[in-house]
Amino acid sequence: MNTCSNALITGGSSGIGLELARLFARDGCRLLLVSLPEDELAAAKAQLKLEYPDTEVLTLQKDLSRQEAAREVYNWTRELGLEVDVLVNNAGFGTYGYLQDISVEREAAMIRLHVETLYRLTRFFLDGMLDRDRGRILNLSSISAFQPNPLLATYGATKSFVLQFSRALAFELREQGSRVRVTASCPTPVKQTGFQQTADMADSSLFSTWMTTTPDVVAQDSYRALMSGRELVIPGKGFQWLHGFLRLLPMPLLTRISKEHLKPKRKPTKTNAS
Repeated sequence: MNTCSNALITGGSSGIGLELARLFARDGCRLLLVSLPEDELAAAKAQLKLEYPDTEVLTLQKDLSRQEAAREVYNWTRELGLEVDVLVNNAGFGTYGYLQDISVEREAAMIRLHVETLYRLTRFFLDGMLDRDRGRILNLSSISAFQPNPLLATYGATKSFVLQFSRALAFELREQGSRVRVTASCPTPVKQTGFQQTADMADSSLFSTWMTTTPDVVAQDSYRALMSGRELVIPGKGFQWLHGFLRLLPMPLLTRISKEHLKPKRKPTKTNAS
C-alpha cells in the first residue's frame, strides 16, 4: 500500500526512527531522514537502500536542538522541491537524576528539541498539509507523559507537552473537518536504543522491568495507529489496558510507582550542574 510520497523522519538514523523508515520504505515512500550523527545517517541510508533498492533516501545531518534547526530542515525540503506528506517527530534524548545534579545546558537543549523544534516543524509543515487537505503527523511521546516522574522530571514534562499538544491539535483538525491526522505514540521504556546510555541511566532499573519494549514493536504499532488515524497509541501488547487501570490511581501513588521504576540500582554519583 502506498501511504505517502514523502516521509520526513527526525532521528531516523537509528532505533525507532530507523524502524519507522523501514515501514515507510516498504510502502513506497521517499524517505527524508534528519539526524545528528553523520556516520549513523550514512549507515542507515546504505542499509535501507540494500533492503529497499527502489526507495529514494535523502539525508540531512542536523543538530535539531538548535533554535533555527526546524527552519533549516523546512528550507531543505523546499530546496528539494518536495512536499512532506508525513512528518515524524521522533528525535529525542533523556536526562536522569535529581534536578540540581543535571547540567542546565543539557536539559535546555532537550527542551528545545522535544518542545520547540517539534512545535516549529509541525507549524512549518502543517500549512502545506492543510492546503492539500491531506497529511499525517506522528509525534513520539512517552508513557512518562501521563504522570510526574522523579529522576526524569524534565524529560517527562517535555513528553507531557508532546502528548497534550498532539491531542489538542488532533481535536482542532477534526473539529475543522480537516483530513490531516495527528497521532501521539507513548511507548514504555524501549530497549536496544542509545537512550539509556545517552541519558546516563546505566544504573537505573527501568530497562530491566517487564514493561520494556523494542524499537520494532514501537514502530509497527505507531505506524498502524498513524495510518488508521488514531489519536493515541501505547505500543506493546497489553500496555493500553494497563494504562487504563493505572490512570484510576491517585496521582501521589502514581508518582511513587514511577519513582520505584526509575530508581537506580545503586545511589547515583553526584555531578556538577552547569
